[in-house]
Amino acid sequence: MQPKTNRVYHINNSVRRKKLYPNSHPELSLFYIFIRLKNEGMHIAIAGNIGAGKTTLTELLAKHYRWEPQYEDVVQNPYLDDFYAEMERWSFNLQVYFLNSRFRQTLEIHDSKNTVIQDRTIYEDAHIFAPNLHAMGLMTHRDFENYSSLFQLMESLVKGPDLLIYLRSSIPNLVNQIHKRGRVYENSISIEYLSRLNERYEAWIHDYKKKNLIILEVDDLDFVDNPKDFQQVVQAVDIKLGEMKMDVK
Repeated sequence: MQPKTNRVYHINNSVRRKKLYPNSHPELSLFYIFIRLKNEGMHIAIAGNIGAGKTTLTELLAKHYRWEPQYEDVVQNPYLDDFYAEMERWSFNLQVYFLNSRFRQTLEIHDSKNTVIQDRTIYEDAHIFAPNLHAMGLMTHRDFENYSSLFQLMESLVKGPDLLIYLRSSIPNLVNQIHKRGRVYENSISIEYLSRLNERYEAWIHDYKKKNLIILEVDDLDFVDNPKDFQQVVQAVDIKLGEMKMDVK
């Protein structure tokens, strides 16, 4: 049997009408009836840069599908304020905190019998945020090597999400969303920092091989205030889950 390849479902405003309606995937039509009853025990994850809309989409999809949400720990995080005030001093502490938090989340997800949707993955910390801090001279080589070794050990004990939903965004849209939500500690985030993160996200997604992937162009989607846009996202997720269930048969 040939190994199944990772299939990417890519949505933006110019192609979504063509790709998202059930008539374009007639072989999946039955899944629209049963899909919510047959996706127990899966790990869904939302990935994307700061301000891309991960937490919001996690909340909306969790409510729609009755999935269990796992949010990024920003409220109780003891390092965030210090990090944004003095990145070089607190970068290692913050990244280890996030690594530990998401590793615990991932273990809990693997032990759960429910479908869980996670706000940001452990892989983003290790492949995007920590290397970016190191490259910018905000994390020492010694600390980065220590961090990378710890991640490699953790990675050997977990598997990637069954479905990754990547929120692709332009820098102006990220800046607008960051300002709109008004988190005080994010006021010091620079355009350079966001741009470097975006470049690393794109490189990571380009080489992403773990499992199924959906890419949403969020500059063209208002899934918060436009129900039609949110329905487009739901249809894309339904189709991808249907394809995944056909793969395991």
